[in-house]
Amino acid sequence: MLLLSVIFAYAVTALYALPAKESITGDELSSRILYGEYADIREYPYYAYIEGACGAAIISDRWLVTAAHCVEPMIERHINQVWVGGNTVQTSQLYTIDFMFAHPLYDKDIFIYDIAVLYLSQPLTFSNTVQPLELPRTEYELNAVHKFAGHGDDEHGHTTDYLMSMKARTLGVEECLSNIPETQHCYIDHQLYHINKVTICVKRIGNRFGTCHGDSGGPLVRGNTLVGILSHAPDSCSRSMVDFFTNVAPFVGWIKQITGVGY
Repeated sequence: MLLLSVIFAYAVTALYALPAKESITGDELSSRILYGEYADIREYPYYAYIEGACGAAIISDRWLVTAAHCVEPMIERHINQVWVGGNTVQTSQLYTIDFMFAHPLYDKDIFIYDIAVLYLSQPLTFSNTVQPLELPRTEYELNAVHKFAGHGDDEHGHTTDYLMSMKARTLGVEECLSNIPETQHCYIDHQLYHINKVTICVKRIGNRFGTCHGDSGGPLVRGNTLVGILSHAPDSCSRSMVDFFTNVAPFVGWIKQITGVGY
Protein backbone atom coordinates (compact mmCIF):
# COMPACT_ATOMS: atom_id res chain seq x y z
CA MET A 1 0.00 0.00 0.00
CA LEU A 2 1.37 3.36 -1.04
CA LEU A 3 0.76 6.16 1.41
CA LEU A 4 2.35 9.46 0.46
CA SER A 5 3.67 11.46 3.38
CA VAL A 6 4.30 14.73 1.59
CA ILE A 7 2.79 16.56 -1.34
CA PHE A 8 4.43 15.37 -4.50
CA ALA A 9 4.83 17.40 -7.65
CA TYR A 10 5.89 16.49 -11.14
CA ALA A 11 7.44 18.88 -13.65
CA VAL A 12 6.06 17.72 -16.95
CA THR A 13 6.75 20.58 -19.31
CA ALA A 14 9.13 18.52 -21.40
CA LEU A 15 6.82 15.51 -21.66
CA TYR A 16 4.95 14.75 -24.86
CA ALA A 17 1.30 13.88 -25.45
CA LEU A 18 0.01 10.57 -26.74
CA PRO A 19 -1.36 10.31 -30.29
CA ALA A 20 -4.99 11.34 -30.52
CA LYS A 21 -6.44 7.83 -30.68
CA GLU A 22 -4.18 6.16 -28.13
CA SER A 23 -5.89 5.71 -24.78
CA ILE A 24 -5.29 4.26 -21.35
CA THR A 25 -7.39 1.22 -20.55
CA GLY A 26 -7.73 -1.06 -17.57
CA ASP A 27 -8.69 -0.60 -13.97
CA GLU A 28 -6.01 1.94 -13.07
CA LEU A 29 -8.28 4.68 -14.36
CA SER A 30 -11.97 4.42 -13.61
CA SER A 31 -14.94 5.69 -15.29
CA ARG A 32 -16.63 6.52 -18.53
CA ILE A 33 -20.31 7.41 -18.87
CA LEU A 34 -22.58 4.65 -20.18
CA TYR A 35 -25.82 5.61 -21.92
CA GLY A 36 -24.82 9.24 -21.61
CA GLU A 37 -26.56 12.21 -23.20
CA TYR A 38 -24.74 14.53 -25.59
CA ALA A 39 -23.55 17.57 -23.69
CA ASP A 40 -23.27 21.20 -24.77
CA ILE A 41 -19.95 22.64 -23.57
CA ARG A 42 -21.75 25.92 -22.83
CA GLU A 43 -23.53 24.06 -20.03
CA TYR A 44 -20.23 22.54 -18.83
CA PRO A 45 -17.64 25.30 -19.54
CA TYR A 46 -15.62 24.23 -16.51
CA TYR A 47 -14.84 20.80 -17.97
CA ALA A 48 -11.29 19.97 -19.05
CA TYR A 49 -10.29 16.81 -20.91
CA ILE A 50 -6.98 15.02 -20.50
CA GLU A 51 -7.31 12.83 -23.58
CA GLY A 52 -6.88 9.13 -23.01
CA ALA A 53 -6.63 9.67 -19.28
CA CYS A 54 -9.09 11.69 -17.19
CA GLY A 55 -11.36 14.65 -16.84
CA ALA A 56 -10.70 17.70 -14.68
CA ALA A 57 -12.45 20.82 -13.37
CA ILE A 58 -11.34 24.38 -14.06
CA ILE A 59 -11.13 26.41 -10.82
CA SER A 60 -9.07 29.38 -12.08
CA ASP A 61 -7.21 30.53 -15.18
CA ARG A 62 -4.16 28.43 -14.18
CA TRP A 63 -5.46 25.61 -11.98
CA LEU A 64 -7.49 22.45 -12.52
CA VAL A 65 -8.72 19.83 -10.03
CA THR A 66 -8.69 16.11 -10.89
CA ALA A 67 -8.31 12.72 -9.18
CA ALA A 68 -4.98 11.80 -7.59
CA HIS A 69 -5.08 8.37 -9.21
CA CYS A 70 -4.89 10.09 -12.61
CA VAL A 71 -1.44 11.53 -11.91
CA GLU A 72 0.75 8.43 -11.94
CA PRO A 73 -0.59 7.06 -15.25
CA MET A 74 -0.27 10.52 -16.79
CA ILE A 75 3.40 10.57 -15.85
CA GLU A 76 3.93 7.00 -17.03
CA ARG A 77 2.21 7.68 -20.36
CA HIS A 78 3.85 11.10 -20.82
CA ILE A 79 0.55 12.96 -20.91
CA ASN A 80 0.78 16.69 -20.26
CA GLN A 81 -1.84 18.21 -22.55
CA VAL A 82 -5.39 19.22 -21.73
CA TRP A 83 -8.29 20.43 -23.88
CA VAL A 84 -10.93 22.97 -22.84
CA GLY A 85 -13.83 24.83 -24.40
CA GLY A 86 -15.17 22.27 -26.87
CA ASN A 87 -17.50 19.31 -27.22
CA THR A 88 -14.71 17.40 -28.98
CA VAL A 89 -10.92 17.56 -29.03
CA GLN A 90 -11.11 19.04 -32.51
CA THR A 91 -13.26 21.95 -31.32
CA SER A 92 -11.30 22.52 -28.08
CA GLN A 93 -8.33 24.68 -27.14
CA LEU A 94 -5.09 22.93 -26.22
CA TYR A 95 -3.07 23.81 -23.10
CA THR A 96 0.00 22.28 -21.45
CA ILE A 97 0.23 21.07 -17.84
CA ASP A 98 3.39 22.18 -16.03
CA PHE A 99 2.98 20.61 -12.58
CA MET A 100 0.78 18.07 -10.80
CA PHE A 101 0.19 17.98 -7.05
CA ALA A 102 -1.54 14.97 -5.49
CA HIS A 103 -2.90 15.03 -1.95
CA PRO A 104 -0.23 13.81 0.50
CA LEU A 105 -2.58 11.23 2.08
CA TYR A 106 -3.77 9.68 -1.17
CA ASP A 107 -3.88 5.89 -0.91
CA LYS A 108 -4.01 4.18 -4.29
CA ASP A 109 -5.16 0.85 -2.86
CA ILE A 110 -8.42 2.16 -1.40
CA PHE A 111 -8.94 5.44 -3.33
CA ILE A 112 -9.04 7.65 -0.25
CA TYR A 113 -8.03 11.34 -0.50
CA ASP A 114 -8.21 10.85 -4.25
CA ILE A 115 -7.70 14.46 -5.34
CA ALA A 116 -4.99 16.43 -7.15
CA VAL A 117 -4.45 19.85 -8.69
CA LEU A 118 -2.83 20.63 -12.05
CA TYR A 119 -1.00 23.85 -12.97
CA LEU A 120 -1.13 25.13 -16.55
CA SER A 121 1.87 26.66 -18.30
CA GLN A 122 -0.30 29.48 -19.69
CA PRO A 123 -3.45 31.10 -18.34
CA LEU A 124 -6.81 30.15 -19.81
CA THR A 125 -8.78 32.69 -21.78
CA PHE A 126 -12.27 32.73 -20.32
CA SER A 127 -15.32 32.79 -22.59
CA ASN A 128 -18.83 31.37 -22.70
CA THR A 129 -17.26 27.91 -23.20
CA VAL A 130 -14.38 28.24 -20.70
CA GLN A 131 -15.26 29.22 -17.13
CA PRO A 132 -14.11 28.29 -13.60
CA LEU A 133 -16.17 26.53 -10.97
CA GLU A 134 -16.51 27.81 -7.42
CA LEU A 135 -15.15 25.72 -4.58
CA PRO A 136 -17.75 24.66 -2.00
CA ARG A 137 -18.39 26.84 1.05
CA THR A 138 -20.49 24.17 2.79
CA GLU A 139 -20.85 20.40 2.75
CA TYR A 140 -22.88 18.77 -0.01
CA GLU A 141 -26.57 17.93 0.41
CA LEU A 142 -27.89 14.37 0.58
CA ASN A 143 -30.62 13.32 -1.86
CA ALA A 144 -29.77 16.25 -4.13
CA VAL A 145 -29.44 16.08 -7.91
CA HIS A 146 -26.05 16.94 -9.40
CA LYS A 147 -24.67 16.86 -12.94
CA PHE A 148 -21.58 15.24 -14.38
CA ALA A 149 -19.89 15.24 -17.81
CA GLY A 150 -17.05 13.32 -19.39
CA HIS A 151 -15.52 11.70 -22.46
CA GLY A 152 -15.19 7.95 -22.90
CA ASP A 153 -16.61 4.64 -24.01
CA ASP A 154 -20.31 4.29 -24.66
CA GLU A 155 -22.47 1.33 -23.66
CA HIS A 156 -21.13 -0.61 -26.65
CA GLY A 157 -17.51 -0.21 -25.58
CA HIS A 158 -16.75 2.34 -28.29
CA THR A 159 -14.85 5.52 -27.49
CA THR A 160 -16.96 8.60 -28.12
CA ASP A 161 -15.40 11.79 -29.43
CA TYR A 162 -18.16 13.86 -27.86
CA LEU A 163 -18.65 15.19 -24.36
CA MET A 164 -21.40 13.18 -22.64
CA SER A 165 -23.38 13.99 -19.52
CA MET A 166 -25.63 12.51 -16.86
CA LYS A 167 -27.46 13.52 -13.69
CA ALA A 168 -26.93 11.75 -10.37
CA ARG A 169 -28.32 11.87 -6.83
CA THR A 170 -26.24 11.87 -3.66
CA LEU A 171 -26.91 8.92 -1.32
CA GLY A 172 -26.44 8.23 2.36
CA VAL A 173 -24.63 5.14 3.62
CA GLU A 174 -27.67 2.86 3.96
CA GLU A 175 -29.08 3.68 0.53
CA CYS A 176 -25.62 3.42 -1.01
CA LEU A 177 -25.24 -0.08 0.46
CA SER A 178 -28.67 -1.13 -0.79
CA ASN A 179 -27.51 -0.46 -4.36
CA ILE A 180 -24.35 -2.56 -4.08
CA PRO A 181 -24.36 -6.40 -4.18
CA GLU A 182 -23.48 -7.96 -0.83
CA THR A 183 -20.49 -9.65 -2.44
CA GLN A 184 -19.03 -6.18 -2.92
CA HIS A 185 -19.65 -4.88 0.61
CA CYS A 186 -16.32 -6.07 1.98
CA TYR A 187 -14.56 -4.32 -0.90
CA ILE A 188 -16.09 -0.95 -0.17
CA ASP A 189 -16.24 -0.98 3.65
CA HIS A 190 -13.50 1.66 3.77
CA GLN A 191 -15.45 3.85 1.34
CA LEU A 192 -18.63 3.56 3.38
CA TYR A 193 -16.76 4.62 6.49
CA HIS A 194 -15.69 7.78 4.67
CA ILE A 195 -19.07 8.63 3.11
CA ASN A 196 -20.17 12.11 4.25
CA LYS A 197 -16.53 12.74 5.23
CA VAL A 198 -14.19 12.59 2.24
CA THR A 199 -16.27 10.38 -0.07
CA ILE A 200 -19.62 10.92 -1.81
CA CYS A 201 -21.78 8.04 -3.03
CA VAL A 202 -24.08 8.83 -5.97
CA LYS A 203 -26.59 6.98 -8.12
CA ARG A 204 -27.53 8.00 -11.61
CA ILE A 205 -31.02 9.35 -12.20
CA GLY A 206 -33.16 6.92 -14.19
CA ASN A 207 -31.74 3.75 -12.65
CA ARG A 208 -29.11 3.34 -15.37
CA PHE A 209 -25.44 2.47 -15.12
CA GLY A 210 -23.30 5.58 -14.84
CA THR A 211 -19.56 5.94 -15.12
CA CYS A 212 -16.91 3.52 -16.32
CA HIS A 213 -13.21 3.48 -17.32
CA GLY A 214 -11.91 6.86 -18.43
CA ASP A 215 -14.04 9.59 -16.85
CA SER A 216 -12.05 9.72 -13.61
CA GLY A 217 -11.24 13.16 -12.30
CA GLY A 218 -14.35 14.69 -13.82
CA PRO A 219 -16.41 17.15 -11.77
CA LEU A 220 -19.68 16.50 -9.94
CA VAL A 221 -21.43 19.86 -9.93
CA ARG A 222 -24.44 21.55 -8.39
CA GLY A 223 -25.16 25.05 -9.60
CA ASN A 224 -21.71 26.51 -10.22
CA THR A 225 -20.05 24.68 -7.32
CA LEU A 226 -17.53 21.84 -7.59
CA VAL A 227 -18.98 19.23 -5.23
CA GLY A 228 -17.02 16.09 -6.09
CA ILE A 229 -14.26 14.57 -8.24
CA LEU A 230 -14.95 11.16 -9.77
CA SER A 231 -12.85 8.52 -8.04
CA HIS A 232 -14.15 5.02 -8.88
CA ALA A 233 -17.01 2.55 -9.00
CA PRO A 234 -17.15 -0.41 -6.58
CA ASP A 235 -17.72 -2.93 -9.37
CA SER A 236 -17.35 -3.19 -13.14
CA CYS A 237 -19.05 -0.55 -15.28
CA SER A 238 -21.88 -2.75 -16.49
CA ARG A 239 -22.85 -3.93 -12.99
CA SER A 240 -22.35 -1.00 -10.64
CA MET A 241 -25.34 1.21 -9.87
CA VAL A 242 -23.39 3.67 -7.73
CA ASP A 243 -20.20 5.69 -8.12
CA PHE A 244 -17.82 7.17 -5.56
CA PHE A 245 -16.61 10.76 -5.75
CA THR A 246 -14.02 12.55 -3.66
CA ASN A 247 -15.86 15.09 -1.52
CA VAL A 248 -14.20 18.41 -2.38
CA ALA A 249 -15.41 20.42 0.64
CA PRO A 250 -12.92 18.96 3.16
CA PHE A 251 -10.05 19.74 0.77
CA VAL A 252 -10.75 23.43 0.09
CA GLY A 253 -8.08 24.44 2.61
CA TRP A 254 -5.52 22.15 0.98
CA ILE A 255 -6.43 23.43 -2.49
CA LYS A 256 -6.04 27.02 -1.33
CA GLN A 257 -2.68 26.24 0.28
CA ILE A 258 -1.35 24.93 -3.06
CA THR A 259 -3.15 27.15 -5.56
CA GLY A 260 -4.21 30.29 -3.73
CA VAL A 261 -7.77 29.59 -4.92
CA GLY A 262 -10.46 29.22 -2.28
CA TYR A 263 -11.94 30.85 0.81
